Amino acid sequence: MRNEVIISDLAGAVREKDRLADFSTADRWEVVSYETAAVTGNLLIASEETMPEPVTIAPELTGWYRIYVCMADTGGGFPSGHVHLKLTDDPFSRCVGAGNMGPYCIWHQMEVVEEAFWKCADMTGQSITIEKIDDNWPHTANVLWFRFVPMEEAEIQAHLAGKHHRTMLAHWDGDFHRCDAARSPQDYCKGIYAVQDSDIGILCQEVMNDQIDYSRQNPAYRYRKGWSQHRENYFRALSENREAVYAEQIAYAHRHDMQMFAAHRMQLSNFSFPMAQPIFEIPFVREHPELRCKARDGRYCGFLSYGYREVQDFVIGMMLESATQGFDGVEHIWIRGQHLLFEEPVLERFREKFPDAPDCRRLPAEDPRLMEVRSDIMTDFYRRLRKALQTYAAEHGTKPLKVYTTAYFEPETSKKDSLDVERWAAEGLIDGIVQCKAAVWEETDDVLAEDGMIDLAGYEEKANTRFLYKRHFGNDIARIAAGVPAYRAIADRYGIDFHSEIQWESSVPAEEFVKAAKQIYSAGGKGIALWDTYPARPVHLVEWAASCRLGEAEAVLAMPDTTGAYHTIHKVLSFGGQDMRYVHPCWRG
Repeated sequence: MRNEVIISDLAGAVREKDRLADFSTADRWEVVSYETAAVTGNLLIASEETMPEPVTIAPELTGWYRIYVCMADTGGGFPSGHVHLKLTDDPFSRCVGAGNMGPYCIWHQMEVVEEAFWKCADMTGQSITIEKIDDNWPHTANVLWFRFVPMEEAEIQAHLAGKHHRTMLAHWDGDFHRCDAARSPQDYCKGIYAVQDSDIGILCQEVMNDQIDYSRQNPAYRYRKGWSQHRENYFRALSENREAVYAEQIAYAHRHDMQMFAAHRMQLSNFSFPMAQPIFEIPFVREHPELRCKARDGRYCGFLSYGYREVQDFVIGMMLESATQGFDGVEHIWIRGQHLLFEEPVLERFREKFPDAPDCRRLPAEDPRLMEVRSDIMTDFYRRLRKALQTYAAEHGTKPLKVYTTAYFEPETSKKDSLDVERWAAEGLIDGIVQCKAAVWEETDDVLAEDGMIDLAGYEEKANTRFLYKRHFGNDIARIAAGVPAYRAIADRYGIDFHSEIQWESSVPAEEFVKAAKQIYSAGGKGIALWDTYPARPVHLVEWAASCRLGEAEAVLAMPDTTGAYHTIHKVLSFGGQDMRYVHPCWRG
């Protein structure tokens, strides 16, 4: 009979003793003694300023084990503390870190440490590599102990035969590189490897940086150093090699029964001060100020308008490029900024359709006539897009790209912002809806004239002193659940997919993810969507354990959602021989 094994004296277990030191150095792992009520030993840590070489330990175990790892949150969660772990047989290392334990440790001074599940593995002949990767994001890396729990035969067989319910959708933000040190096209598959043992069926990777022309950037920006330079170098390398990178990623995803979508931010603008970074600048936006949206009072806004055919053509071209790259679909992200206001194409379309109506610039956003005209324009765009994708597919013998649209909390809120998802679904123009935790609306109740329409003079005055457009963007699961039935009705009526987003990573205790999923399924939800899925969620092992298998409603409703269900918190009694059980010395006073 095999017993549980804990390797807590990492200094004694490491093969490469010459890569260790009893104090912090630039190129070695610092060894620090520790004591908790459950485990004592010697941890390994590399502080922000250090970059030691990888070290390995050989547990010399035989058979299958559930592997747990204990780490400290050295700075308040991702990305302050993370380490890369790899078994001998793993194709990639896995970037992991302790969850944000703020509710337990307000000042994040390592008063507690967290043990969480890492993976199941046959440990026969396997070693563990512990590595800190130079991703140019300042961080520490640490490990306190590994715990190996032997698996029974029935558990092993269940694991090997474990069925993934590939019903979840995962979004990768444009900053998905933060824990990467990708050097080859194959390296970019590391993020897929980190999530492959999950219920995710669709991975939506942002490709917004494909729009950037690095050859035309201002050379003055080359002064950047540190993180800014790393960020630019990463995006530049990805842009220059994207054909090979995307091909590798798509092939890897397909081998693991997942689809790969290209995610596009649909609002076309360039960041303003102080975020005006060249790596986010789209030349088409800079070169066509005449295609911008206009406010009610005729002033230009910083977004291009889909009322112009040139803008639609540019976006359709981006979608066709995603088709040439082999993606299975595209995700349209409509949750920030504006894309259609009161520019000339909108005014002209309104006058043609409602010649006897008042000036549409004076109509509130919820006026049915204004909503109808905006819906007409955006539906025309989707018709043209669908036709272009179908034509491309017919000419190249492929399937047309699937089109998913990310909209607001409720269909009616989306429609006020010209996102008429039910109309698009009814016409067969979209294949899926992603319900996001966001809403953007124009607040004009306080500038209405006696006739109930907008006083443009008052509107302009308000623009100088108060906010006209407001945004609700946050973890409002109650509102998500309230919007589920209407979206689900659309999805069922027209036979399209539907995913609802749960909370952001690192923002709530892990069990809240399960509670959120239960609320969504209880309200009639069809699928779960995760934002910032790489690297943030998989990095925090406890968060990943609570959110990676939410794809089957019946199983989710039976999952535990109690504090501590997905990790174990240990109070630290001492570090380096210094007693901390009463008052932490880092408080000082």
